[in-house]
Amino acid sequence: MKRRIALMLAFVMIMSLTACSGKKDSGEQPADAPAKAPAEEAQDPSEETGEKEGLTFAIVPKQAGNEYHEVIATGFNEACAELGITPIVQYPEDTSAEAQSTVINNLIAQKVDGIAIGANDPEALEGAIKTARDQGIVVVTFDSDTKGSQVFVNQASNEAVAQVLVDSILDMTGGEGEFAVLSATSTATNQNAWIAAMENLIASDDKYAKLEWVTTVYGDDEDQKSYDETESLMTNYPDLKVICSPTCVGYLAACKAVMNANSEIKVAGLGMPSWSLGYVGEGTCSEYMYLWNPVEIGSTTVYTMKALKDGLTTGAEGESYTADNGKEYTVTPSDESLGIYSTQVIVGDPFRFDGSNIDEWAAKF
Repeated sequence: MKRRIALMLAFVMIMSLTACSGKKDSGEQPADAPAKAPAEEAQDPSEETGEKEGLTFAIVPKQAGNEYHEVIATGFNEACAELGITPIVQYPEDTSAEAQSTVINNLIAQKVDGIAIGANDPEALEGAIKTARDQGIVVVTFDSDTKGSQVFVNQASNEAVAQVLVDSILDMTGGEGEFAVLSATSTATNQNAWIAAMENLIASDDKYAKLEWVTTVYGDDEDQKSYDETESLMTNYPDLKVICSPTCVGYLAACKAVMNANSEIKVAGLGMPSWSLGYVGEGTCSEYMYLWNPVEIGSTTVYTMKALKDGLTTGAEGESYTADNGKEYTVTPSDESLGIYSTQVIVGDPFRFDGSNIDEWAAKF
């Protein structure tokens, strides 16, 4: 009984935090209401069977303090509130796989119904995920995949992301010259998948033949380290024309370092509109960048978990289903060569942000 009351209170708190509409029952009785008799307590079916009321879904982002993942968590919370699901947002202590495994095991002990993971490692979480699934817990990944997930909620196809990044580099170099990549962690499967797809594109099309990929460095999605890595790139490669960062933290840090140095280097990549004001548009280091709506990643993750829980899909390749948001999804194949170990649900295509629309979108996320 105490657990049910705690879950109900947690749901009410989330509803108020996310400013969702809907009736809220305070649970308070009139002052003259009679106390519930012990016999009525015994007749509560959930009390007799030990069943809990409603679903509880948890999200495990890559790290605390990563604002991009915090926005994803916002979408997760909002979708849970919409569907009457109790959400848990649990950040690991650091970006290691061990820290994420600890969080996952704690959630298993809490007997949650579903866990969504922004994976920090392609393999090391597999054991914890198997334990969760063996206990009937739905497990999906988002942003970055890992082995063992039932479905990977992919913000965009790897090929689509790679295409806009490589074409940005081609455009910003003028068709030839040196460029470098500033990634997140060296084990981030989404980053490595995009980088591998970029390599495949460049190798397969002669129009990229005059581009020279000098190095790939890792800022670990930390502001200062990414800034320092950018400064090192500018020092070590004086002929560098473009720095491409397929991570929002790295993209912003690269823009700051380049503009603070009054460098002619251009920055391409994936960035958050609200972070990037002043760095995107004509006369800046980056005329344009790409991304998607991270709020939608969070909400699509919830809808996918719910569809798995409801039996609308098993996550098998080729299945189509209509989720609670009314959108139809088709489950697409995995591609281990690009770090995608699970079947996928694609949220959408990359979207271009430039001087003409950055202000409008910065007000949204």
